[in-house]
Amino acid sequence: MATAVGVLLACFSAVGTLVADNVLIPVTTSAAGLPSVGDGDGFALTGPVTAVLEVSEPTAGGRLWAFAPSLVLAVQVMVVGLLLFRVVRSLRTGDPFAPVNVRRIRVCAVVVLAGALLAAASRVFGYQAAVDEAGRALPGSPALEVVVDVPVTAVVLGLGLAAAAEFMRRGTALRDDVDGLV
Repeated sequence: MATAVGVLLACFSAVGTLVADNVLIPVTTSAAGLPSVGDGDGFALTGPVTAVLEVSEPTAGGRLWAFAPSLVLAVQVMVVGLLLFRVVRSLRTGDPFAPVNVRRIRVCAVVVLAGALLAAASRVFGYQAAVDEAGRALPGSPALEVVVDVPVTAVVLGLGLAAAAEFMRRGTALRDDVDGLV
C-alpha cells in the first residue's frame, strides 16, 4: 500500500511538471551583474549570489527534462517498495537470513544510489540546457550557473541499505556456521 501511494505521489509530481506554465531553475550569478540598491551603508554583495531563473512557456524538451527526475523517483519507489515487500513477506516464513533477502536488500541499495544520481544528473542537464538557452535569449545578462544539489539523503539511505545487506550476509554466514551445533 505504501509503495502504491509513493508511486502515485511521484506520478502526480511528474504530471505537474509536464503541465506547468513555467519552470523555476535555481542559479548562481556574480554580484557584479546585479543592479546596485541604495548606498550600501557599509554593506555590499560580493561573490556568487543565488537567484531563480523563471522559464515561461518551456519547450517540450524543457518539460521532459523537468519531468525526468520525477519519473526516476517513481520507478525507484516502485522497485524498492516491491523488493522490501518481498523481504517482509519472507520474514513470515521464519527465515530472515535467507540469501535471497541479502540480494534483495543489496539491490535496493544500488537502486537508491543509482536512482538518486540519475535524477540529480538529469535535473542538472535539463537545467543547464535551459540556462544556456536563456543566455542566448538575454545577450546582456550576467553569466548564470546551475545550482547543483547533491542528493545527500538518498546517498545516506543507499549506504544504510548496503550496510544492512552486509549485516544480513554475515548473519546468513553465521546461521550456516552454527547450523547443527545444537
